[in-house]
Amino acid sequence: MNESSNYNDRFRPRAQSLFEARQRTNTELTISLLDRLISPRKVTDSSDETATPTDPCEIIVRTGTKPTLFFIFQPLVAGFLVFPLLILFWQAGWNFMVEWLQTSTGKHWSVLPLLYCLAQLIFLFIYMDQDRLYDFVHRQNSSLFVRIILQLHNLLMASNYIVQWVSMWTIWDRYTSNEWVLMLIVSIAAILAVITIMGHPCDLVCAPFILSYDSIEYNIRIGTPFLTEKISERLAHFLNYIFYEFIMSLLSLLAWRGSYTLLDVFLYPKDAYKSAGLSLCLGFPLYFLLMYTQSCSDRICSLPTFFYLNYPSLIRNIRHLAAFFACVLLWRGFWLLFDTYVEKVPLAVQSPYFFYLVCMSIAFIMLSLLRTASSINGPMSHMCDIYDLFPHYPNCYLICFYNDLKHSTSSKNSPIEPYSNPFL
Repeated sequence: MNESSNYNDRFRPRAQSLFEARQRTNTELTISLLDRLISPRKVTDSSDETATPTDPCEIIVRTGTKPTLFFIFQPLVAGFLVFPLLILFWQAGWNFMVEWLQTSTGKHWSVLPLLYCLAQLIFLFIYMDQDRLYDFVHRQNSSLFVRIILQLHNLLMASNYIVQWVSMWTIWDRYTSNEWVLMLIVSIAAILAVITIMGHPCDLVCAPFILSYDSIEYNIRIGTPFLTEKISERLAHFLNYIFYEFIMSLLSLLAWRGSYTLLDVFLYPKDAYKSAGLSLCLGFPLYFLLMYTQSCSDRICSLPTFFYLNYPSLIRNIRHLAAFFACVLLWRGFWLLFDTYVEKVPLAVQSPYFFYLVCMSIAFIMLSLLRTASSINGPMSHMCDIYDLFPHYPNCYLICFYNDLKHSTSSKNSPIEPYSNPFL
């Protein structure tokens, strides 16, 4: 697959995986190692705010007030504003389906497989049609029309993920053992399988560590972990679809199911208030610790050669596993709070379907106004963090929002992208 495609004097960049590592040759690695061993680290002048990169996505701001403010407030906004809205959407959609599956029609044995197949067909269409949609949206002149199309695409993706996960989760609950020991063993095996396949467990980590910004560049074309330059785009998209929606989705579900059940069994199972509170009290400190120390962990690369080649990977994988467990704690904490308080609203008891649709609508509208409705399912492709504040996870929502707002106020014809894309 070509690195980019030309259309209407524009270039469509190849969609990058969220955690795509930039490959380096053996010669480059050798030079880098020798440089680390015999050369002192370059000290950036505090008066220089930016360093000129060779890669447009590697614009690193060294100092300044703006990077500091973004570094402080991004995890807070993600954890206390965007994340609860995201949970509300997911849980309302999940409970809507669970409520329907309790009906006489929903209990039929064929319903769950049909729902799963329907979700997979929709995903197949999205994967195979992504380039056409990307090109179509880029040709539009109306920014309002583009945003409507983008939000409809986000809503379809998010709703389809709920259908996929509810159907898979319910199938496993109905037809497999509920013994927590077995579920935990399967969960650990799934995590190890993800590490074996991907080399890291990054794909198990989700919000609030990973947020997206509603943009053409981040939400339409789906990144791939494979090297696909030698094959056609459609074949690459199909292989990517098989890999993510059949293999990785199943492994992710098994990893989450066992970990979630472990907390259900041992974390105050008979007291929802204490269980939810303790989940949040454990999850938030771990979340903030991992978010605010991301850049610090890369400094271990200044160690001698042996540790530089081996130790960083181990530390990063431990960090990713800790982030995954923090996600489980936070999702479970907010989920229990929703079950405990929100579902006792009279409207939820009288008209559950209407109530859940209202909750989904409110959450999606608020996330759309914040320009981060795509965080419900995460960014589809690599997000460029111009400040390099959170190198391990795509979490530069505030930066993109600020840049887009800045462009909107400085020009009547503001671009749809959060900032001018270096590839276009």
